[in-house]
Amino acid sequence: MDTASTISSSTLDTNPRSRSARQVAAIGAMAATVANVALWASGRAADVGFMVTPAVGDPFQVGVVLVAVTTLLTFAAGSAVLALAARRSHRWARVVMASAAVFAVVSAVGPLSTAYDTATGALLAAMHLVTGAAFLATAARMTAR
Repeated sequence: MDTASTISSSTLDTNPRSRSARQVAAIGAMAATVANVALWASGRAADVGFMVTPAVGDPFQVGVVLVAVTTLLTFAAGSAVLALAARRSHRWARVVMASAAVFAVVSAVGPLSTAYDTATGALLAAMHLVTGAAFLATAARMTAR
């Protein structure tokens, strides 16, 4: 009995399709969201209150839904701006990426100044940095095409 293979080399996909920019952005957004939810959950497990006092309005507790939605919306807005910039030129895409890095670092100051306690401020600031880092990694992959 002969068991010769019937698969020819032309039917093998040696160069798999690359993911679309939307797929890459969605994967990056989900990774950032999962990481931020994990930070929030570990903080809650350690009895961190996540209470903040905004400049305008009443104090409130940052919940997991707010963490997830804010991460996804921020990532979506950044991805949309990046997509528009990348259509113009690679230089514009690099400007958006540099601006995103600065934005992530500067925005991390907000939670540090509005949190009721140090642990809340540190965890919320870390979430800003995680989102920024995930966005930059995703943007680098999106613009490398």
